Amino acid sequence: MAGRTKKLTTVSYGILGLLGLRPHTPYELAQQFKRSGTFWASAESVVYNEPKALVAHGLATASAETNSGRRRTRYSITEAGRQELRRWLSDPAVEPQFQFDAMMKVLFSDLGDKDDLLGAIEAMRAWADRTQAGAAMIAHDYTTGDELYPGRAHIVGLTQAYRVGLAQMTRQWADWAEQQVRHWPDTGSGPAPVDLLTGLGAGRIPW
Repeated sequence: MAGRTKKLTTVSYGILGLLGLRPHTPYELAQQFKRSGTFWASAESVVYNEPKALVAHGLATASAETNSGRRRTRYSITEAGRQELRRWLSDPAVEPQFQFDAMMKVLFSDLGDKDDLLGAIEAMRAWADRTQAGAAMIAHDYTTGDELYPGRAHIVGLTQAYRVGLAQMTRQWADWAEQQVRHWPDTGSGPAPVDLLTGLGAGRIPW
């Protein structure tokens, strides 16, 4: 195996996993990240560049091809890549790391104004709706025989069930949060949610 040039990331393994299913061009990889981005959101430029790093590691190979007069590169996994993917799959899974810009704005909203907070809540609602629509599209493809990766309905069903559940919970939270905030005079003050916090501490959610 070629020497490592940098540490592999979750995005690296996401790409390696896709290559384990079949060869892909960078554009196809980027489309898949966009299609199922809930678990592996990444800048498109990172997705386009990461296969080159996998080649440098000896985990993938690159081949040039021409389609309708346009040259493009298609990447395939190597045996070393499959071994590395199996090693990663057998490692204990790390905790999820969420980066929700909108929720961070909710967290510090008492330093801004009420309209900003309502805008952040609306952004969470919009994300939930897009996420659920994306999961529905993937499910539709598998029920109509238009799936890109045949024979994986059982795996896709597991992941999309989580994705739909997360989207629905976020949508319910956004509706509830908006209702709460609209009764606040501003973000610097509001009803002290003692009962709410007590319930949350006991594992109960209010929506």
